Amino acid sequence: MNFKKRDLARRYALTEGRHCVYGVMHGYYIHVRYTPVGNPRCLVTVVTDVSEKQKKLEKYLEASKQKLNIANFGVVKIGLMVCPKFTREVFARAEDIIGKIAAFLAKEGFAGADVCPYCGQPLEGKGILATESDIPFAVHEACFARALAGARRKDAEKAALPDKKALGALGGVLGALFGGAVCVLTYAWWGFGALGAAVGALFSYYLYRKFGGKSTAFAVAFCGAASLLFSLAALAFGVYMDGRAAGGFAQALSSAFAGGKGTAVLCADLACTLLLAGGGTAYNAASCRRERRTAADGMRRLEG
Repeated sequence: MNFKKRDLARRYALTEGRHCVYGVMHGYYIHVRYTPVGNPRCLVTVVTDVSEKQKKLEKYLEASKQKLNIANFGVVKIGLMVCPKFTREVFARAEDIIGKIAAFLAKEGFAGADVCPYCGQPLEGKGILATESDIPFAVHEACFARALAGARRKDAEKAALPDKKALGALGGVLGALFGGAVCVLTYAWWGFGALGAAVGALFSYYLYRKFGGKSTAFAVAFCGAASLLFSLAALAFGVYMDGRAAGGFAQALSSAFAGGKGTAVLCADLACTLLLAGGGTAYNAASCRRERRTAADGMRRLEG
């Protein structure tokens, strides 16, 4: 039987959330989040004040990647995050990783759950339970208030930055054009160009933001429409190139829909183009939703 989230929670008296488990484990506040379709799918967080020992912790994690079996890690002022390599035994792997990291932290004198990670001073029973990035841990009320005010100030400064829609649209068109080129090439090589629709949708949205456009519903819709338009144009171009020797585009299109295997392949290509363009746009919409969530949105007082 797999070691599940509830088994980890029961073993260490942790609290279960919808996709996570959190609480004090081995003397440190921890948080394990797992979503099968997330990116990353699993993220393990251990809270501690690292303000004076960040380099030492980063060096340990880098040197212990194989031993801990982690794919990536990050260190911030209030702790560390690691991404375990893929495994079916997600929570068993998380338990092992947390145990090893907590042992290192304790050995090196990193502050535990009884110390405020913001200021590094003992809580002495005067802390509150709050979250940052939706990760719960105990802090001084005053420290949390300052951190929340700082997050709101940075969010306001970010929101005040201009939305360069014109430049963003240019980037979106270039990304969609690249997707159309991929459609043409894959159609020429394999007779099936739908893959370019997904490439175009994703790359278009990426360049839209790189060129200064903000993540908005308009950006998602514009990039999705541009990608679909260029993909369909590329598919039409492929059909034309296939039949130009037989009398040009009209004759090629007539032959393509005359029935038989060629018609089935073209219809499948068209359907997959629409599906992949829609899938890429849906992914962009989910990314937009994540990006529009501010730092302050992930900070809230739970109790205390």
